[in-house]
Order: sequence, then C-alpha cells, then structure tokens
Amino acid sequence: MPLSYEKITYNFGHIFPAHVEALCELLIALRQQFFGDLDLMLILAIISSRALPARQSSSMSYQQFINDHNKKRADQPINIQSVVECSGIARETVRRKVHKLEELGFIERDSRGMLTVTVKALNTLAPATEASLQYLVAIVSSNDTVTV
Repeated sequence: MPLSYEKITYNFGHIFPAHVEALCELLIALRQQFFGDLDLMLILAIISSRALPARQSSSMSYQQFINDHNKKRADQPINIQSVVECSGIARETVRRKVHKLEELGFIERDSRGMLTVTVKALNTLAPATEASLQYLVAIVSSNDTVTV
C-alpha cells in the first residue's frame, strides 16, 4: 500500500529517522559532487527537471535513464529568469552558477539563452544519481516497518 500523508504522520517515529539519516548522507554526497556548492546542484536540478519531466520518465527504468543520452528527452529548455523564479536564488547568483555549469560542460545555452543539460552532466554526476537512489531506497525501506 502506498504511503499517504496520514500513514506517514501516524508512523512518523519509524519514517523520520530513516529520512534524516538518508537525507544527510545524500546531501553530503551531493555537496562533494558539486564542490561544496548546493546552490549549484539545485540550479542544475531545476534545469534537469525541464529536460526530463516526471510525466515523461514514469515508464523508464534506471538503466534506460542512464543509457538514454537525450534521445527521448523532452525539449523544454529553461532560461535564467525561470530558474530565478523557481529557486528563489538571486538573479546574479543564478547567472554566476549557470556560467560555472557551462564551464564544467554540464549545461549548454542556445542562441536564445535557453539552458539544457548535457550528456557529460549525466555521466559525470552518476555518483550523485546513485546517492539519490540510495536515499529513495532508505525511504521506501522504512515503509516496511509502517503499520496501518
């Protein structure tokens, strides 16, 4: 049975400790992967969410995701202003972080200023994706101890 808000709040004592521990591990891994800069990670995540919206990835396995190399990705680039509005991060900070992501080869900007994630980002950041998977495993595993 899927977790609901009611089920989670009723079983908070079982789920919350697993979440906190796994979240700390995830944030540590992401911080390392992004040179201590979690804003950089957040900005890339926002840009990535446009590349593969949840509605498009729902039928993908992890292996399909890794091997896709943008063949099936949605073409929904995002601009700096939209990243600013979504993240709440100051425009100048987003601009600097986008420049850094471009230097790293993780994103590309087209002639209209629209941003897309590169295959290099997918490959280089595989450890971050793996850390995210481990976080999800910990959360789902905590469901095993949940009662109705």
